Amino acid sequence: MIRDALNVIFNMRVGLIIGLFFEKIVFYYPLCYESSRQNLIFILYFGGIVRLFFVVLFGVALFFPSVGHTDTLQLTLAQAVSLALAHNPRLEIARQQCLQSRGSLTKAWSGYLPQLDVSGGYRRQHVDKLQPLDEDNVGYGSVKLNQLLYDFGKTTGAIDVGRFELEASRANMYQLYQDVVLDLKKSFYDVMAKKRLVEVARLAITIYEQHLYRAQKYFQAGVRPKIDVTNARLQLSNARLDMVQAEANLKVERKNFEQVLGLRPNECDYLLVSGERSLEKLAAGKPAMSFSLDLLQAAAMEHRPEMKQVGFLVQSAKAAVGKARGDYFPRLDVGASYDDFETDLESLPDQWQVGVGLSWQLFSGLRTRGEVARSRAKFYEIQAALHDLELAITREVAESYLRADENRVAVDIAAQALGLARENLDQAEGRYKAGLNDMIEFNDAQLRYTDAQTRLVTTYYNYLVDLAGIERATGTTAGLQYAGENDSSPCRVRMQPDTQKPLPQ
Repeated sequence: MIRDALNVIFNMRVGLIIGLFFEKIVFYYPLCYESSRQNLIFILYFGGIVRLFFVVLFGVALFFPSVGHTDTLQLTLAQAVSLALAHNPRLEIARQQCLQSRGSLTKAWSGYLPQLDVSGGYRRQHVDKLQPLDEDNVGYGSVKLNQLLYDFGKTTGAIDVGRFELEASRANMYQLYQDVVLDLKKSFYDVMAKKRLVEVARLAITIYEQHLYRAQKYFQAGVRPKIDVTNARLQLSNARLDMVQAEANLKVERKNFEQVLGLRPNECDYLLVSGERSLEKLAAGKPAMSFSLDLLQAAAMEHRPEMKQVGFLVQSAKAAVGKARGDYFPRLDVGASYDDFETDLESLPDQWQVGVGLSWQLFSGLRTRGEVARSRAKFYEIQAALHDLELAITREVAESYLRADENRVAVDIAAQALGLARENLDQAEGRYKAGLNDMIEFNDAQLRYTDAQTRLVTTYYNYLVDLAGIERATGTTAGLQYAGENDSSPCRVRMQPDTQKPLPQ
């Protein structure tokens, strides 16, 4: 706001200067030779209007470009995660699926609530041999109330099925939130890695340009042959081609990042920042791994949303067995009704009734038996799936841990290799300047240096992705909180972007 106000003030001053200049050209000089009182009044009056016009024109019209201009948006990882959790469409899909399960639970609860029906109508009715009146217009209204008393677990089983399926749907939604966070972190780190590789390609171009300059000078001095100049130009062209490819890869990764994010921040005018060190000091700032595999596997069994989801599905399948068995038993209801007739026919008096009813389907053609068998088999199927999930999670956690540990060690080795490659390049460059080697040795040293830079960048960001994978594998994604059964908004995941949930130590 302050900058925009200063721009307006500056533009108004520019308009005032231009207005004064225009006033001199149009009014003052043509009329200065006729110095009468009328000309003086004309100059002062219309000259003031001209100045005011240019002040408004430059102060207001030029204000809009200054207001419309926006700076490049800088996005940190935490800010990107918050945006993804707010805009990724996959999360809205999961939330609507959860709301569907909540509606199914409400429908199941309706079986234990009173059922009230109201009906009415108007008709012409004739009753044969009725005296003194056998035909009349009849208006009628009816109210019926029915309440289930007991059905031997059929309705309670349906309620339990709906309740456990709702909890399973909530766990699935929480799992999807963690998946989005993992995808966002992967995409964020991929963009950062591609950005680093662009810097590597740019540095290679700078080195080859300097080497081409030296080769040309040496050739002009008669110290080196022309093939050195040609070779240097070839290597520079290859480096520029690598630069084009690196920039294209960066643009592609930015599009992938925007897809996971669910929007294009600041009309694609944004910059991802992470506060990392220079390439030579990158390994020194890598996050540590201070947790053991056994603790990670124990944490996964406790926190993984899939374990909660399948556990709730097991309970839902068990409740479905009880619901199916309820069809073997009778149903007990209490009901009441009142019928009102507006007519003079004596055969249609107003009436009411209250009673208790028992209904029992003694044989259903083996339908109940088949439903019980199906529900029991589903229960055993989900139990087996739970055991299979435990084994899969154990393998996933172990794989994530081992990959992260591998890249943790590889980052240090890659950093050491980069230092040696830089030293080798400096020596090759010095030997070339001294005339002790040829272009081949220098090119080989430069290629090894670029390769060492690329390996360090790739290994470092793979390590960060592996750490994010450990969070997902153990279900301990930072910034998310699973809603309990008594939560007032069961189809929403609480987000705590400022709270870092640590991995088990």
